[in-house]
Amino acid sequence: MTKIIDCRGQLCPQPLINTKKALKESVKDETIQVLIDNATSCQNVSRFLADNAIPFTVDEQNGLFTLTINPTGSEFNPKKEAEEYCEISFPPKGKKYIVVLTSHLMGNGDNDLGKILMKGFLNTLPSLEGLPEEIICYNSAVTLAVKGSDTAQSLVKLMEMGVKITLCGTCVDFFSIKDKIEVGTISNMLYIAERLSSGIHTVKP
Repeated sequence: MTKIIDCRGQLCPQPLINTKKALKESVKDETIQVLIDNATSCQNVSRFLADNAIPFTVDEQNGLFTLTINPTGSEFNPKKEAEEYCEISFPPKGKKYIVVLTSHLMGNGDNDLGKILMKGFLNTLPSLEGLPEEIICYNSAVTLAVKGSDTAQSLVKLMEMGVKITLCGTCVDFFSIKDKIEVGTISNMLYIAERLSSGIHTVKP
């Protein structure tokens, strides 16, 4: 018996989450096949499986990766959360994508370092061969657009290069910064949900 987990069009951590769920729900003598069309996500899932001693093979044809997994049959208790295996995944050159920022920090750990990394990330985007179509900011990421900040200037530069900057209106109101915004279009969750579910490649640093 084979269970197919179709993760085409999904970015990390979703393929990992789906794979973890399938392993937890697997039954005796069941084979799981995970379909992934992103090389980075395939590598992350492969590391997750290898670290947890789950037998698997990988076959690639025309950019589609098929991971065939043979669960051990025992209760699955992963060593680490699936999300911990994720790396930032940029699309192939020429493919449209959007950047989703959920915090004014990049990564977890030291806050000062997180601020430095986020500033570096925004300053690096203009030098990429392919710019994102849009940068969507929600939660504390909306504070990146506050007047006078280094990150606001980085976002202004990206906007001038043709990148749309979108800010979550609820988040702007929560932080009481509506009158302090230097760059970006204030939008609502309906628009953000539609963009995130549109199938376009998303990058979340």
